[in-house]
Amino acid sequence: MKLFLFGIGGTGARVLRSLTMLLAAGAKTPADLTIIPILLDMDMQNGDTERALREVELYRAIRRVAYKDTAASQGTQTERRTFFATPLQPLGTLQAENAQEKIGDSVLPKLTDHEGTFEEFLSVSNMDDIDRELLKLLYDNSAKPTSAELKLNLSVGFKGNPNIGSVVFNALEDSAVYKYFTGAFNDQTDRIFVISSIFGGTGSAGFPQLIKLLQHPSQKIQIRNAKKGAVTVMPYFALEENNQSAIDQNRFLSKTKAALSYYQTQVNLDALYYIGDRPGSKLYPNVEGGAKQTNNAHVVEMLAAASILDFANKSEGEFSDAKRYFEYGLKRNDRTLDLPHFHDQTYNGLFEPLIRFAYATKFFTDFVPGNLGEAFAKNLSLSQNLRTNTFYTSLENFMTYHFKVWLSEMAQNDRAFYPFEMQLDFNAMVRSKRIETGFFDKGISEKFLRDQAGKIENSLQAPFPQPEMRFMQLLIDVAEKCREKLGPLNRQLSDAAV
Repeated sequence: MKLFLFGIGGTGARVLRSLTMLLAAGAKTPADLTIIPILLDMDMQNGDTERALREVELYRAIRRVAYKDTAASQGTQTERRTFFATPLQPLGTLQAENAQEKIGDSVLPKLTDHEGTFEEFLSVSNMDDIDRELLKLLYDNSAKPTSAELKLNLSVGFKGNPNIGSVVFNALEDSAVYKYFTGAFNDQTDRIFVISSIFGGTGSAGFPQLIKLLQHPSQKIQIRNAKKGAVTVMPYFALEENNQSAIDQNRFLSKTKAALSYYQTQVNLDALYYIGDRPGSKLYPNVEGGAKQTNNAHVVEMLAAASILDFANKSEGEFSDAKRYFEYGLKRNDRTLDLPHFHDQTYNGLFEPLIRFAYATKFFTDFVPGNLGEAFAKNLSLSQNLRTNTFYTSLENFMTYHFKVWLSEMAQNDRAFYPFEMQLDFNAMVRSKRIETGFFDKGISEKFLRDQAGKIENSLQAPFPQPEMRFMQLLIDVAEKCREKLGPLNRQLSDAAV
C-alpha cells in the first residue's frame, strides 16, 4: 500500500520531520506500507523545509544500505526490521502514466515557476482598468511593505494570507507535480493524507483547494475512491513582536474559527484529525519565511505525525460512510510531558520504539567509538569504516545532528516533551525509570554492552554477511537487550511529573 502524503507549507515540513524520526525509531506501520511524501510550498528556501528534506534523504540513504534486496531482507525468519523499516519514496521516482514533464526526485517538487509578486502572478499589468481597480478593492495595495498584498513576494510563501494562497493554489491542477501524482496513482488500495495548518497562509489556502481537487468528478476514479485523511494543526505557538513582519498572530484564532466553520460543511474526508495547544511562554521568532525560518520541534508536530500512522494502520473495515473526526488528549494537562502522560495506544505504537531507538543512538554515538578494539567492532571493520563509510557517517549524522537535536528541541519547548536525558549514562537515560544497580548487577554497564554486542554479532554473521546490514541488526538487538534491562515502566503519573 502506498500512502501519498501531502505536506503543505512550513507545518507540513515540520510534521514530516517528526514523522521521519518516528519511522526511524520503528513506529508501528503496515508491513507493506510505502510513504510518498510530497511537500507543497512556494517558499523553496524555507529553513524548516530544508531540514526536513535533509532528514528524509539521510533516512533513505541509511535504509538503502541497511536493507538491501537480498534473501535475508525479504521476510525470512532471520530478518528483524525495526529501525528505518518503512520506505520513504519521492513522487518523481514512481512510474507515472502519460507524464509529460519530469519533476525530479526531491520530496519538494517545484510548485510553480513564478518567483515574483502576487501582482505579477495575476498579470495585473495586462488587465483592463476596471479589473485592476477591482483588485485594488479586494487586496491591500498600500505602500506599507508589511500590508501590501499585491506587492507580496511569493517566493517566501503567503505570509499568513490564505486569501492570496487560495488564488495561487487554484492553479494546482495544472502544475507538473499534480499531473505527475495523478499519473502515478493507480492502485485501488493506495491512500491519501494531507498535513496543513489552519492559522497560517500556505496550509490554510492549500488544504481546502487540494481536497476539493481530489474529490472533483473530473479526477480518475482511483483518486476519487481512495481513502483520504488529513490532520489540521491549529494554533500551538506564539510569535515574537516584529513590526516589519506581515504575519499577524492576532489573527490566528479568528482565521481558525472561520476555517473550522468552512471545513465542517465543505470538507469531506474519511478521517479528519484536529490537534493544537495553548501557546506557552517560549516565543518563536517572527520570520516570514526563507532560510531563517527554523522553528524548534514541538510535541504537537510529533502527535500530528502520529495521526498519519494511525490513518495508515486503520483497516478498510474501520472506515465508514460517515465522516469521522479525531482529537488528541493527554492523561494530565502538564506543561512538561513524560512517557506516563500518554495513553496506551500512543505509548505502545510510538514510545516503545522511541525508547529502543534512543538506546541504539546512545550505543552507536557514545559506546561504539570507544570500543573499536572489541571483537564485534573488529569483525565489522568499524575502526576502518566508522569515519569513512557513507552508511556509518550518514547514520551518525542522523542520530547526532537530527534525532538528538529533535529530542532536545522538544524538551526545551513549551509545552515540553522530555522523556530522555541522552547525556546521562544508560541506566539514567530514561527519565521515568532509573535502572537500579548494585554489587552484583551494574545494569547497562560497559561490560554488559560489550558482552551483548559480541554475542549478537557472532549470531548474525551467517544470515547477514554484509557488514552494514549486520550492524543495523546489531543495533536493533542491542537496543532490545537494553529495553529488557530497563523492564516495565511505571505509567502512573506522580506530582513529580508536573
